[in-house]
Amino acid sequence: MHYISPADRHQLSLSNHMDEWVSLDNPVRFIDLLVEKLVSSNPEQFGSKGQDQIGRKAYQPATMQKLYLYGYLNGICSSRKLEQECSRNIELMWLLGNLHPDHKTISDYRKDNKEAIHFVCISFRKFLKEKEYIDGKKVAYDGTKLKANASQETITREWVEKRLIKLDEYLNKYLDQLQKNDIVDDLEEQLSQIADNLGVETALLQKIADLQQQVEQLQQHKAFMDAHDLNCYAPADPDARLMKTRNGFLPAYNMQSGVDDKNKMIIYAQLTEKGSDIDELKPNVDQTKDQLEITPQIIEADKGYANLDQIKAIEEKDEHPICAVPLQKGKQEKKDAKASIRFEYDEQNDCIICSEGRKLALKDKNKKKRNQKYFVYQGDCEGCAKRNQCTKSAKGRIVHRNHQQIWIDSYKNRIKTQEFKMLIKERKTIVEHPFGTIKSWMGKFPLRLRGKEKVQAEIDIFTTAYNIKRLISLENMENLLNMASNFPWKVA
Repeated sequence: MHYISPADRHQLSLSNHMDEWVSLDNPVRFIDLLVEKLVSSNPEQFGSKGQDQIGRKAYQPATMQKLYLYGYLNGICSSRKLEQECSRNIELMWLLGNLHPDHKTISDYRKDNKEAIHFVCISFRKFLKEKEYIDGKKVAYDGTKLKANASQETITREWVEKRLIKLDEYLNKYLDQLQKNDIVDDLEEQLSQIADNLGVETALLQKIADLQQQVEQLQQHKAFMDAHDLNCYAPADPDARLMKTRNGFLPAYNMQSGVDDKNKMIIYAQLTEKGSDIDELKPNVDQTKDQLEITPQIIEADKGYANLDQIKAIEEKDEHPICAVPLQKGKQEKKDAKASIRFEYDEQNDCIICSEGRKLALKDKNKKKRNQKYFVYQGDCEGCAKRNQCTKSAKGRIVHRNHQQIWIDSYKNRIKTQEFKMLIKERKTIVEHPFGTIKSWMGKFPLRLRGKEKVQAEIDIFTTAYNIKRLISLENMENLLNMASNFPWKVA
């Protein structure tokens, strides 16, 4: 038969040295050099393990950082799978020097070294900025929901309160049977002694002890919800919040991300417990500046970030950035548009004229609504042909005009221009690809850790791995290794 034959497994061959296991342009060479330079230049940032001369030796921080960056870059996020790869993956065997940490050691490093992982993440972004792979002139922000490592079934305040009432009824029923024996205190500790001395059935005492334990646990759940002003939460990951996702309401985190337009690299990624993006635009921009000293000239985001107060505050900064954020239409605004009802402000007479020619007079100058101040105008709608479509109020239609309405109108006019429409449309091409790539790496179970700080460490590894992937696709390996070798990695 005319087939290619495999090598004979029993044939002797000359052994080669480990450096020949991977090609000169293999990405693991860049990961190796990057981590070695960072750790050797900043040893104080990478924990205290391995300092004692007694006991079992610890794995070097560089070893674990390399392992995780390689694993996440290749969609291997499980500590058990990483353990397996250390023994069969030629690239990993080269990268780690043929070391084989067990899954617990691998898992513990990720959850116990959040600061070191974050340091690597930020330092690499600064490297990208210094080498001008990131310029920060145009940045698109977006958020995505990541299901927490917790059951879909959450504990609600209503369920806890109902359950406490039911347990209280059961306890009263059982305690009535023991009222004459004065044996309520310390039931669990004195269980056997009470049963022997008083002839009370052990099963009855055990029921009471179990019920008391359930009550204590429910009271702890209730206290947590009271302290954090919650109506429900997931006990497995108390930091997660119930959020609306494509798969329904789930315990989740909202990952805020900023992507630079130049090479589509992630320059900002932070978790928040807020299910909505409406208050996140300014914090995202401020933290981008704090971390990388970058203030974008153009900021793009979807209508979920349409907070006019924050947009105005951003645009009034010294750098005067431009925000391209489409605005959401309220229910009343949509209803008016459907009925062809419009309102125009008459500055000379300080009143509002509706599309039917009727006048709405000023009624209040300082009405507060959602932390905003409004002028309130009300019209006489008696006999108007569109009254039923416009308002159900017997007193006539009311219109609120924001104290900042002049700026709001100018912003609305700006986003209607062709230039801004193109910026708004462009946003998807910048920010969606990183989300898609990272979620494909995450697989069916997005997060492995629990607790906001630990989950943030996972996000830092994912975003660093993504930026490495983008960098390798843009530059040849020889140039990358030269740049990394000569870069001043020491952080002041």
